[in-house]
Amino acid sequence: MKLQNFLTGLVAGLLLYAQTGCLNALAAVPPDAPKDVKHILGFYYGNGENILIRENEGRLELLYRFSRSDKAFGGANIYPLTKEHFDSYLMTEAGPMSGTEANVRFERDQDGYGIACRVGGHIYSRYFFGQGTGERPKEFRFPAHTDEEWQQLRAEAAAAVMPEALAAGQQAALVDAAVVKGIKVESRYGTAGNCFGAPLYTTDKLWLGREAADALSKVQQHLAAYGYGLVLWDAYRPWSVSKLAHLALPADQKQMLEDPDTKGSVHNTGNAVDVGLYKLDSGETVEMISDFDEPSVRQFASYAGGTSRQRYLRVLLRDSMELYGFKGIEMEWWHFDYQPSTAWAHLNVPVQ
Repeated sequence: MKLQNFLTGLVAGLLLYAQTGCLNALAAVPPDAPKDVKHILGFYYGNGENILIRENEGRLELLYRFSRSDKAFGGANIYPLTKEHFDSYLMTEAGPMSGTEANVRFERDQDGYGIACRVGGHIYSRYFFGQGTGERPKEFRFPAHTDEEWQQLRAEAAAAVMPEALAAGQQAALVDAAVVKGIKVESRYGTAGNCFGAPLYTTDKLWLGREAADALSKVQQHLAAYGYGLVLWDAYRPWSVSKLAHLALPADQKQMLEDPDTKGSVHNTGNAVDVGLYKLDSGETVEMISDFDEPSVRQFASYAGGTSRQRYLRVLLRDSMELYGFKGIEMEWWHFDYQPSTAWAHLNVPVQ
């Protein structure tokens, strides 16, 4: 059985390479980094500078970002760290003209989380983004609304009229996401467990276009060869829900979502999904490089931090989705559009 699973995965990997030219899916899944190591990975700042500590193939690396516009640290200078003893490392910078060494030492809080990084004579403080690897247990939340405020916002969104221009185009036939065999539906906006701290939908079911659902079925079958399945966090979003979410945003953060009165959201078409991975053998949701809807540098698809395992799984997810007609975006590693096109009509069909 183990040999059969290996051969199945190898064939799937070769198919992925043949169609995408990507070798990542052929590599073995990297082992998980130890907990004490993961607790010091992350973003540190000080002296007007930013550094990133990541794990790569079993060792730590320091990434120095020399350009603030490089939000994903994709072009940062990379310095391997050689461990001397617990939380103490040696960083060597060698070149044809010079060579220097510096001690790198981490400080932790009483719970074992890294809170500072000393590089030579410079001190960098840890910035905690939210939930996820190496982070203190917390979730990002926008400022809370009272029950009365939510009632007013819902009434305003329900009374709003979707612009006629957004309704033009081909309409997707919506189906219950449960038709995708094996998919794990965890509607984030169907409960209060999201960045708004309140449910935006009146149901915890998720819906999407029939063609997108058929494509997700193929992705699900493909990932099964690697021992993973899809977790679906969001899919079709009625236009009125996009309006509600935009209204609920703080005044100085409206730019975080598309303006429903002009552009609308691709989620309104039924052809966009937000997904992660889960383990088929245990049903456990896989720890990815960031939490869903986490507004931080970790949300970028090319973010260079985290662990080797997290980066591998992010690539596996993206390559598998794009193999069957989905297109990922740089801003959010979890978001994919099915056959991106302006020809799809935005919908305001309520779901229950």
